[in-house]
Amino acid sequence: MQRIKFVALSLILGMAFSVSLSAFSHSADEGTQTLQGNVVCLIPDYEKGTVKPVIASGPCDGLPPHEHVLVTKNTVYSLQGLQDGLMKITQSSNRTNVKITGKVEGSDQTAWVLFVK
Repeated sequence: MQRIKFVALSLILGMAFSVSLSAFSHSADEGTQTLQGNVVCLIPDYEKGTVKPVIASGPCDGLPPHEHVLVTKNTVYSLQGLQDGLMKITQSSNRTNVKITGKVEGSDQTAWVLFVK
């Protein structure tokens, strides 16, 4: 009888654990979107105090440190996020009509930010 109770308790705890994991993974993906557009490098010109928007044809190696934005049909998103996600974008040679997944925050009054995964 003890063994049956132990097996039943183990099954119940296992099911509860798996349900909680699936709920957690679903909530982690909640709010993410995939956006499509052009990745634009904002290359600084320190002498003039301006930036030059460029759709690079290759990786950003060798360029001064700069920001990247995603330009969609109607909106410009500042790209932010963890190093790994941003490095994939900067090392890619494809910058036109790309799809980027992340969490969108902001508003029309402030600005739009895409937090890259």
